[in-house]
Amino acid sequence: MPFSEFRERVIAHAEEALFPLRQKTDDRLELLKIYRRFLKQENQRIEKAHKSGEGGLAVAAQRSAVLDVVINDLFSQTQLETGDENQMTLVASGGYGRGMLNPGSDIDLQFLMPVSTRSVPKEASETIEQLLLMLYDVGFKVGHGVRSTKEAIKFANNDHQTKTALLDARFIAGDASLFDDFEDKFFKGCIQGKEKDYLALRSRDIRARHKKYDRTVHLQEPNVKEGCGGIRDYHNLIWVLWVLRRSRDLEALVKEELLTPMAFEQIEEAYEFLMRVRNGLHYAQKNRSGDLLTLRLQGVVAKAFGYPGKTMVRRSEEFMRDYYRHTRNLYQHSTSLMQSFELEVDRDATGPVPIIGFLARRQKKAEKFDGFLAREGLIFPESDEIFKEDPKRMMRFFRHTQQRHLTLSPEIRKLFKAHWPDINGNFRKSKSNRETFDEILQHRGDVARTLRQMHRVGFLGRWLPEFGQLTDLVQHEFFHRYTADEHTLRCIDKLDSLVNSNDPKDQFFKMLFQDIEDPVGLYLALIMHDTGRAENVRKHEDGSAMLASEVCTRLRYRGDRRRLITFLVDHHLTFWRTATTKNLGDPATIAEFAAAVHNRSWMEALYLFTYVDSKGTNEEAWNDWKGSLMHELFRSTCRFFENRKEFDKKFNRPVNETRDKVAAKLPESYREEIEAHFRMMPERYLKYRGSTSITRHVKLFHRFLKIVKRDSADCLVPVAGWENREDEGYTLLEVAGWNRHHLLAKVAGALAARNLNILSADLFAREDDLVLDIFRICTTDFRPVRSKREIERIEKLFEQEFGHTEKNIDFHELIEKNQKPSIYRDVEDDIQIPQRVFVSNELNPDMTVLEIQARDRIGLLYDLFTVLGDQNAEVEHARISTQAGAAIDRLYLVDSKTEQKIAEDQLERIEREVAGILKIE
Repeated sequence: MPFSEFRERVIAHAEEALFPLRQKTDDRLELLKIYRRFLKQENQRIEKAHKSGEGGLAVAAQRSAVLDVVINDLFSQTQLETGDENQMTLVASGGYGRGMLNPGSDIDLQFLMPVSTRSVPKEASETIEQLLLMLYDVGFKVGHGVRSTKEAIKFANNDHQTKTALLDARFIAGDASLFDDFEDKFFKGCIQGKEKDYLALRSRDIRARHKKYDRTVHLQEPNVKEGCGGIRDYHNLIWVLWVLRRSRDLEALVKEELLTPMAFEQIEEAYEFLMRVRNGLHYAQKNRSGDLLTLRLQGVVAKAFGYPGKTMVRRSEEFMRDYYRHTRNLYQHSTSLMQSFELEVDRDATGPVPIIGFLARRQKKAEKFDGFLAREGLIFPESDEIFKEDPKRMMRFFRHTQQRHLTLSPEIRKLFKAHWPDINGNFRKSKSNRETFDEILQHRGDVARTLRQMHRVGFLGRWLPEFGQLTDLVQHEFFHRYTADEHTLRCIDKLDSLVNSNDPKDQFFKMLFQDIEDPVGLYLALIMHDTGRAENVRKHEDGSAMLASEVCTRLRYRGDRRRLITFLVDHHLTFWRTATTKNLGDPATIAEFAAAVHNRSWMEALYLFTYVDSKGTNEEAWNDWKGSLMHELFRSTCRFFENRKEFDKKFNRPVNETRDKVAAKLPESYREEIEAHFRMMPERYLKYRGSTSITRHVKLFHRFLKIVKRDSADCLVPVAGWENREDEGYTLLEVAGWNRHHLLAKVAGALAARNLNILSADLFAREDDLVLDIFRICTTDFRPVRSKREIERIEKLFEQEFGHTEKNIDFHELIEKNQKPSIYRDVEDDIQIPQRVFVSNELNPDMTVLEIQARDRIGLLYDLFTVLGDQNAEVEHARISTQAGAAIDRLYLVDSKTEQKIAEDQLERIEREVAGILKIE
């Protein structure tokens, strides 16, 4: 339905339910009630239409029409009240100017004056003020400007966003001739002769926005408006077209053969779909303007749109496949059109602004080969028959683009789509195709670009149907940022980037990559490692390993290559899980890991695999702390493989030998304290610890005992030792003192009160009622604690909590007061993190294991340690991991009275109490 018809319909409603009632009262409060009631009725009609399946554009147009009628009426009534007879024009801009308003969208208004704003009559100022007050009171969110035509043009030429918004300027009310004059002068003053400048800035803006959203439509939680392939990409097409041709007619490009009829149809379908999704998204958020399509909201919108599926997850997957299909079409077609307009929109936004030209590029000499034509960095088919003549050319095509660093032309993309049916079983069985694919994977450092080209034209998922099942598949795990196919390709991007990386943190992995004799196995393992996610099996790595084996059979991979591929796929989570959840100081952990990885060569390949897999997951999946855990596991296992006897000897070194080394490092006056320390400390402390750390701990206890002997007021306060580990991104905090109830919890509370993260915690109680707590801590941006004042504040909290006064600090109050935002906790309120608690006596021979997964927050460990202390569960070791706003923690516990595993009948109570603080129902 045309916009004018929507408006006429609203006017008819207003003539019944607004105008007559408004004329009967002069009372402002009563008027507000009348307008609000009318708006509520109209918005309910529009929402009902949306729920009945009304199109996205129609719903947005109806809302805009309602605002037109209401604002027109308010404007005329306000002018009557103020006695304002001055010429003034009310102009809509931005989304309202386009006549397309989603339920949560703001409205942008320009008050266009016939004279300079320095000379605006009093009555006109009163009209503007009163109108804005009424709009705010009625419930509109209004952005506005008051300018003359000359001022508006000057401001727009100094502000790119304002100029862009005014491209969509639309007359609403007032003096129509003033608006016509404005339109003409705006074009001449802001656009004509300045096209290059405007389009250069627009190009830079597009590149910056695409970079922000990782230059992919395949984010797991995309932004419907601003993301790649989102609504803003459609707007940019229209803006560029208007600036170049003073036309908004995309269909005209079909006649000029800049767009195919199908491409035009796909662009329009994508825009309609995205507008409907945005409407549904705003309605799901009670008319708020949030545009992030979170995992939870994906399910809400999918259900509202009637997508099929037995579960919410399946409905969401079907919906998101449609979402990615439409956004991919819009992203690809808009990018191609921008290229035809000579705008560069795929370059790094930090680079220089490109020089825009509207004539053809200077031609370089073309090259012909194997039925293809290379020109200006693009590859074209010599004819539409080349794949029909020789289907194997489709595989060879990618070897050519890899060797010559060529980019896909629109013509070749269309030709591939026409020949999808030819990528069949016989094509996959072809020996020459297998050999060409093998050659592509041999090209270390330049594989990801080629695989992305394969994926772009729909080839990769047909050549490897197992991978094809991952296309547009949402991974319902909160820590994944991308869809399954995009995650896989980003892992390979990272692997390729190592070849030319100068980043010091990449150099070890660069060396590992260079040392791998057969890169094909590593590349194929990365392609296949998540294919099991499409199999709906409990552990996707099992499904992935099975599919990888089938692909190896089809590709005729045998021997060492096949064994490496299946190993890497089957164990692609083993390195990560071991390093982040287990006690790396326990030789049994190292022996178990060594048995899983078989040999050093495979372990090195798995370490490299884990690195790029983590980097391809999200921004925080790998940091200095987590990297230090991985490298500790790697070094320890290397020593295990190099000399098992020496490895065992290190962990079974006679205690007397270690004690003698400690004694040699300390003065004679420490002799009795050294003997006491070795006699009183638990066996697990002495078994896995070297003389350097024990020496440090003896000194720490020496400091504490000196205070105790003085019998001073602070003899109950534990002492702390601080040591920054810059390369690992944390501070080592060691606390020695009396073994008091809730000591661990109170130290955790003091750290949380200063907005610090705990990465790991170990507790060692001596037989003489002293205790050593060892923490690894960091700031909210994963850096060591470098501030001396911060350390003093923490130690002051220790004094207040543990001193003679027994002050009983309210740590919850302090935590809330001092909490600061963390870049790693910047999580939307409605992102749902699956929370769980698991307690078991089966996972460790000596201790009870508590595993939690919960939304991360400062103070979580304080609450957790407090609850465990109340249950007489002593934390021996804690390994803390955070990802995408979630805490994934594993704690090793013993009964504080028996020093044994916690009795089975207590486990349920502990699980219930821990679930309580996590608010798990």
